[in-house]
Amino acid sequence: MPNTQLNLKENILTTGGDDPLLDQLLYAINHATEIDIAVSFIQSSGLQLILPAIQEAIERSHSNAYPLKLRVLTSDYLGITDPVALRALMALSAPNVELRIFESNNHSFHIKSYIFVRSDKENTFYHGSAFVGSNNISRAALTNAHEWCIRFDHKEPQSSFEATQFQLIRKEFDKIFSHQNSIDLSDSWIDSYIARRQLPKAISLVSDAVKEPEETYTPNNVQMEALEALQKSRSNGYTRGLVVLGTGMGKTWLSAFDAMQLDAKRTLFVAHREEILTQALNTYTKLWPQKSAGYFNSFSKATDKQMLFASVQTLGKEHHLATFDKDHFDYIVIDEFHHARAQNYLNILQYFEPKFLLGLTATPERTDQADILSLCNNNLVFERNLVHGINQGILAPFHYYGIWDDTLDYQEIPWRNGKFDPNALDAEFATTRRAQHIFKHWEIHQQSKTLAFCISVKHCDYMAEQFNKA
Repeated sequence: MPNTQLNLKENILTTGGDDPLLDQLLYAINHATEIDIAVSFIQSSGLQLILPAIQEAIERSHSNAYPLKLRVLTSDYLGITDPVALRALMALSAPNVELRIFESNNHSFHIKSYIFVRSDKENTFYHGSAFVGSNNISRAALTNAHEWCIRFDHKEPQSSFEATQFQLIRKEFDKIFSHQNSIDLSDSWIDSYIARRQLPKAISLVSDAVKEPEETYTPNNVQMEALEALQKSRSNGYTRGLVVLGTGMGKTWLSAFDAMQLDAKRTLFVAHREEILTQALNTYTKLWPQKSAGYFNSFSKATDKQMLFASVQTLGKEHHLATFDKDHFDYIVIDEFHHARAQNYLNILQYFEPKFLLGLTATPERTDQADILSLCNNNLVFERNLVHGINQGILAPFHYYGIWDDTLDYQEIPWRNGKFDPNALDAEFATTRRAQHIFKHWEIHQQSKTLAFCISVKHCDYMAEQFNKA
C-alpha cells in the first residue's frame, strides 16, 4: 500500500451547511486502513450517505489482501437509533468488522467521534485523523445542519506530541468500545430492540439533526395492480411467474411488497451485480426491519439470515447451493431475469423449490431469442412498459431523437465471436468527424445537463476531450 496521507483539507473545524462533514468523512473512508466510529444515534438517511463508501473500502481491502479494520459503536439512548440502519450494518459481515451497541439503560450517551488511520502491515508509516464534535449519523448532521466538529491530525513521527494526543483519543475509543455496557450487535438484539423501542414523548427537545420522521412505504398504482396479479396467479396454482416492469417503475420494491404479501419466512434475492444487491437489501430492510438480512457473495457467506441477497456468480456454484436445503427459501426473486438462461442462473432455478419464484426484468426480449418465459412455467404475470410508467406519472416524459449516422459504415467493421471487434470499433468511433457530427446535433438539442453513453473508456476519454475543445 503506498505511503499516502489522508490529505484532508486544512481547516480544523467543520460547521455544516457550506462546510459539511460528509465530504471529509468520505475522503477519509476511501483512504483509511482502520476506521473507528462512535455515535449516539444512527439514522438510515445518514448511514446511506457513507455506507457505499464503507462497503467499497471493505471490498477493495479484500483485493489488497489487507482487510479493512472497522469498529462501529452506537447506542439505544432514547430509542432514536433506527433499527433499519442496524439491519444494514449487520449485513457488513467481513473479517475485522466489529459492531457494538451501548445499552444506555436511560443514562445519557452523547459521544460523536470518527477516527481514521492509514498504515501498512509493517507499520512503516502511520497517519491518522480524528473528528470529534456534535455530528451523529443522520443526513442533516452530515450535510446541512449547524454542527461543530473539530479535526485532529496526526502524522509521523510517532514520538511527536500530536502522536501522543492521537493515541489518547484512540485509547478513549477503546475504553468506551470495551465498556461493560457495550455488547455485540446481533439480529436477536435488534429483534428485542424493535419490540421495546419507544421514542421519547418530549421528542421536540431532540435536535432535528437527530430525530427524523418514521417513513412509511406504500405501493404505487402499478405495483398495486402487479400485487393483485401475483396473488391471483398463486391462487391459480402457479409457483413461478415473470413480471416485466420498465426501468424505474419499482421492480425491487414490488418484490419486497410481494414477499410481505406472501408472509415469506425466508426470502432469497438473486442478482448479478453487487450494487443491485446493496440497493435490494436497503429496500427490504426499510420495508421489513423485523427480518434479519445479509449477503451471500464472494466476501460474505451468510446462511442464517431471513432475507438473503446473493450474487448469482457465487450462489450458482453447486457446492454453495448444497449448503441449503432445496426448500430453505419460501420466496425467491431472480432479478434481471433476461439473463436466466446462463448456467449459474439455471443451477439456482433447478435447485431450489420455493413456494413462489418471481422473475423480474425490464427487457424480456433477448437478441439471441432464448426462451426465458418457460423458466417461469410460461406464466407472464404482469407487464407494464415505459409508456405505462409515464402515463401513470411514475416516470418522467421524454423526447427521443434519432440522428442519422453518416460518419461510418458498420459493414466495414470486423465481426468476431458474435460482436464487433472492440479495437476496430474504437478506431471507427473515435474520429474528429464523428465527434463534430455529434457535437453539432448536441448544440441543437441540448438543455441543461447531458449524460453521454460511449462504447468504451477510450471512446469516453476521446469524446470528453473533443467536447472540451469545442
